[in-house]
Amino acid sequence: MFALILNTIDTIHTLAYIRLGAGFPKSVGSIIFENHWAIWAAMFLCAIAAIWRGLNTQRAALRNLGIAIFAVTLLWIFTAVLVVTPHERLVNANDAIVSAAAHDDVPAIMRYISRRATFGQWNYAQMQSGLADRLKSAHITGNIIRSMSVQMRGNQAVTHLVIWTSTRDYGPVTTSWRFIWLDHRRPGNWRIMEVDLLTINGHRARPGAVIPMPR
Repeated sequence: MFALILNTIDTIHTLAYIRLGAGFPKSVGSIIFENHWAIWAAMFLCAIAAIWRGLNTQRAALRNLGIAIFAVTLLWIFTAVLVVTPHERLVNANDAIVSAAAHDDVPAIMRYISRRATFGQWNYAQMQSGLADRLKSAHITGNIIRSMSVQMRGNQAVTHLVIWTSTRDYGPVTTSWRFIWLDHRRPGNWRIMEVDLLTINGHRARPGAVIPMPR
């Protein structure tokens, strides 16, 4: 039954979801609308136990309490899945960029980059062509976020990422990055305004550095 519930939730989320704007209170959004699978699982177990106990002891009040807990948990899950908080959208955007880089999918990366964005000395157009050249030359076989910190204030955010990258010809590379984001009402998602490469394999990158071309 639990698998059926998860499949149903995933289908609903794919078909329709609601994006909260960056101005929505973060504390309320994180409590109500973000995923709390451990709490939900515990509530389901309590509901099942109460229903089972109520049926075995013929205590209608206990059975009804279990049914109520089950229904409230389902409602909470569906609400949380349908509503995407600004924090969730931001984390998803970072994940999508790192995943797209692993597949040399530059158009997917550029979807999250503002046309006013800068990356070192690169502007938007140079970023698009430069990323295509670098990713093609690197032959990435894996890209994993080892750590991510998120700082949000209104419609602005900063994320710091440490990324472990496996390449076919040059071995593993660990880099750290800073992305400065702005939450645009249209097209309705976070967009990167500035990219900073901070370190490469533990060595500080020079100010304004871009992705080095493999040699």
